[in-house]
Amino acid sequence: MSVMREELHHLVDCLPEEKVAPLLRLVRDQFDERPVIRDLPFIGMLEAEPDFAERSEETLRSEDNHSL
Repeated sequence: MSVMREELHHLVDCLPEEKVAPLLRLVRDQFDERPVIRDLPFIGMLEAEPDFAERSEETLRSEDNHSL
């Protein structure tokens, strides 16, 4: 057994009982092969006429009125 495993065994043996469950979950998670799901924000690009940025507020206002 490696020195690191021996140290890990020793440290686990010294843990108070209430700290064992969270550590056990952490170790068990290392064996799960679940895919990593990342919740990334949507980032998009839009191609439009040069004055689109100038008209964006007007467009947004008109879209808000459609929901009324």
